[in-house]
Amino acid sequence: MLDESDPEAADAVTAALSDDIVEAFEDAQLRTIGVLRAARDGLRDGMTEKDVVDLIESLAAQAGFTEWFRPPYVHFDCPVKPAFIPSGRVSLKPGTVVEMDACPATDQAYGVFGTVVVHGGRPEPELVTHAREACRAASGFASRWKCTGEVFVYAQAWANNRRGTIDSDSVGHVCFPRLGRTAIAWPRAARAATLMRRHRVQWFNPRRMNGFYAIQPRVVLDGHGCAFEEMILINGDEKRIVGRPGGLAEVGTL
Repeated sequence: MLDESDPEAADAVTAALSDDIVEAFEDAQLRTIGVLRAARDGLRDGMTEKDVVDLIESLAAQAGFTEWFRPPYVHFDCPVKPAFIPSGRVSLKPGTVVEMDACPATDQAYGVFGTVVVHGGRPEPELVTHAREACRAASGFASRWKCTGEVFVYAQAWANNRRGTIDSDSVGHVCFPRLGRTAIAWPRAARAATLMRRHRVQWFNPRRMNGFYAIQPRVVLDGHGCAFEEMILINGDEKRIVGRPGGLAEVGTL
């Protein structure tokens, strides 16, 4: 695990991004998006949250992932504060809003991707539209000239202007590659490092952004909440939406 008392440790890790590391994360993110696309296509009436989690885990294994950076989660109908354990009681039906998030890992990288779909092809509620646009706006705002707390303030202002707010417990985090201390007990050490305050997007870090970041502003509106999640890369003058060949326009889409 990274030592939070060493202020240079995280910067040293995120600065050393070789082409091999970037390509590994790009590949993992592309495959992660494919896993959730297949999960969306596999949704059936009567499935529970646990059934959908099981489906995601099976699809991730088929896609060549061997571990989890963070276990997948599924929530039905946009709870503000979701339960940690997927429900085995509530059944999927037409019109159910399904939030899915998966972070599967290989021995070199991992993906971080979340999406929200409306089962049965029903129109999506305003909350889902706002959550997608908030993720796209925050992903576009982030740059080498910004600090993480600035991204949170921007996302919060964006949501406030649309009668909502941002759940500050879920805005995003640094994504550490397998380098230095994060190579120990991979990917658990990389995951543990994201729990430190200075590696969370909702907290101000005076160092400008550099490296991989998960962007996940959870929008809360009228007693419900949901979030899309994307991975971005800021590497000097380069900025990209990882796993998105079409760039910012693809954020929040499947």
